[in-house]
Amino acid sequence: MSQHIPSQSSSLDDWLCYLEGIHPVNIEMGLSRVTEVAQKLGLLSLPSKIILIAGTNGKGTTARCLEALLLAQNFTVGTYASPHLIKYNERVRLNGQQLNDEYHISAFDCLEQGRGETSLTYFEYGTLGALEIFRRTAPDYILLEVGLGGRLDATNIVTPVASVITTIDLDHKEYLGDTRELVGFEKAGIFRSNTPAIVGDLAIPESVLAHGQLVDASVCLAQRDYQLSSTDSGYVWQFGSLKREFSKPAIPVQNVATALTTLAQLSALPSQQVVHDVLGSLHVEGRFETISAAPFVIVDVAHNPESATYLATQLQQYKQQGYEIHALVGMLKDKDQKAALSALTDSIDIWNVASLQCARGADNHLLAEVLAELGIGNVQKFASIATALDNQLITNNKQLLIVFGSFFTVADAVTYWREKKEA
Repeated sequence: MSQHIPSQSSSLDDWLCYLEGIHPVNIEMGLSRVTEVAQKLGLLSLPSKIILIAGTNGKGTTARCLEALLLAQNFTVGTYASPHLIKYNERVRLNGQQLNDEYHISAFDCLEQGRGETSLTYFEYGTLGALEIFRRTAPDYILLEVGLGGRLDATNIVTPVASVITTIDLDHKEYLGDTRELVGFEKAGIFRSNTPAIVGDLAIPESVLAHGQLVDASVCLAQRDYQLSSTDSGYVWQFGSLKREFSKPAIPVQNVATALTTLAQLSALPSQQVVHDVLGSLHVEGRFETISAAPFVIVDVAHNPESATYLATQLQQYKQQGYEIHALVGMLKDKDQKAALSALTDSIDIWNVASLQCARGADNHLLAEVLAELGIGNVQKFASIATALDNQLITNNKQLLIVFGSFFTVADAVTYWREKKEA
């Protein structure tokens, strides 16, 4: 039975349901389909300067930092990110703002009419939809977050003015490989000849350097080509003769250094004052974000060993202030739960686990079993994130609840709290 094809008068929800059903698999690596459609629609030669951003963790915060620093210099900026937390509209921003449904509907309708018999995955459709929006709006810069890996990701059809790798760690092993060398090779696939390739990872795999040499990219490495050092009042970033100082930001400091280096390579480095002002007010949704002050609730999308390790350092600061740390965890069953949770065992005092209400969601019993293997036996289990939050998991002002484990987990918590405020 063929699916009903939406039109310009259809809702965005109708379009998204259609896109989820027109391709037989959710993830299918390769650039042939998406390149063919992009060529038909003239999406491979956009006038904007495009920055490609890959990495296991840190893509979203690096993109948001770049976006804010460019906007503060009066550049226009289009940003494409994934996944979204609450609404699809979060995936495409123009000058820091989400776009209304009509932008996406019009772009999808254009793609549907232009793709012919070529089948596209949901992510490929979304990537081309974003490029179609940027073709029409022509921002000075386009920031494209790579979805998965790099070499075969749909975003890699463009010609960037700079390519960025934030960090390299093990995730999506079934697609990218089970060693950092293999993952690094996939991410280095976004490098281009004679084009800046900025790498923020502090223990770079040899495969990244080898591929950079193979394609003759202008590779710029953290600690070798640009430095970040701490001071009594914050941090100092240095790249050659360029230097900027800033206080502790609300995002990982290494991602700030990578963003500053990228802009320096493109002759778009902001002034000291702009850096100070922008970083002082920068925050990214779902990244160690406080969603309630009383009770004290923080959410974080950490879902793999590297991001969990960073989360642990953040929580330790509160433990040192005397807070009792309670956790509410929901994860996907295709993630390495044991490796991620083991990074947090010394930072969390009380554990709660919840099932996620999605096809890939891990059952609360599975998460409890993983914690038991790590020596944590007193774990409270809940049927959903909302059910857990209904149970008032913290009761006094020296307790902190961290809700983490997945974008789905954070989305459920944010939705719960919004509805609670509106009630």
